[in-house]
Amino acid sequence: MIHVAGRLLENLRADRRRPPLAQLDAIGDGERFAWSILPYAARTFSFCIALLPRRTARPLAVAYLYCRMLDTCEDLPRDAAAKEAALRAFVDRFEAGDAGADAPGPAPVLSADLARDERDRVYLLLLARADRVDRFFLLLPAPQRAIILRLVRRMGEGMLWAVRTFAAQGGALDGQQQLARYCFEVLGNPMLFAEEMQRLEMRLDPEVGAERRALAAEVGEAIQLANVARDLEKDCDAGVFYLRALMEAPAAERPAAIAAARLALLRRAVVVGRSFRLYMAGIPSPRVSLARGAGLLMALFTLAFWQGTARRLALPIFPDELRVTRMRALRMVARSVSSRRGNDVVLAQIERSFGEAAARLADPRT
Repeated sequence: MIHVAGRLLENLRADRRRPPLAQLDAIGDGERFAWSILPYAARTFSFCIALLPRRTARPLAVAYLYCRMLDTCEDLPRDAAAKEAALRAFVDRFEAGDAGADAPGPAPVLSADLARDERDRVYLLLLARADRVDRFFLLLPAPQRAIILRLVRRMGEGMLWAVRTFAAQGGALDGQQQLARYCFEVLGNPMLFAEEMQRLEMRLDPEVGAERRALAAEVGEAIQLANVARDLEKDCDAGVFYLRALMEAPAAERPAAIAAARLALLRRAVVVGRSFRLYMAGIPSPRVSLARGAGLLMALFTLAFWQGTARRLALPIFPDELRVTRMRALRMVARSVSSRRGNDVVLAQIERSFGEAAARLADPRT
């Protein structure tokens, strides 16, 4: 618990608008570098990982940072060929066996002038110092390394698909099916990884079946659609359109098109968000479990985002008594950690919140 408290405090103290880049760069130890940069490289994931016990938090921290490096290789290069080259180089650096016993090869180098803001500078620093995270990775047990490598390969290949698809379609995804696949590649895969790691922790076969994959896809979609909705303006300015209507809208009409896009994303998110309960209730855990609390925290961050989006769109669709506040979230996480029954109760509340919102949005009078 001391390690958990220290990591949570570090997250609370981190000023993501002014990351201490020189201070972070001066940290030579791989594990300390990873824990120090994680609050600046992550949004909600850092808090969720910080809540985990050390034996589980360590592989998830490494995995998240590798996924963040993949995101950087996809996000920052300015053309499809450069994106694809960076992604392929990052995936191919893990050519060792599935246990990852050998040090990965060098990471791709991206120019510092690709950074658009301080957040991007953190991402570029992380990629440039990938060898430090590699040293942390090599300290992990072989079974954990194998699952991390599987995640990196799955996610890297999925991102390569996305880059090629965007390029072939003029910078836009085309339709719900492509958007759902994109969400699965970038967040459904990490959700599967988290379950596989928890199953390994419980001494079970880490592989999951098709039904669990389908639930992970819906949960990952609910989370990733929040990331898409949050960054619509920034992505449109960069020529990335997750909905074709945004690409086709005249410049003068783009603010209205973005508002309409957020509403469309909200409509989909409240439907798939109901899968949080089934997915999270099916992940094995002991009677008292920090992992349950970390998973619940991710669900609450996602629900809070969509509740806020609905308020900004002037849509009173979520039940007021289930609005996520800081104190309510803390009580719900504590209840989830302390007992399976308490976890079931709070998951049912989340399902109800998403379900009522979906029903109200489906009402033609809304």
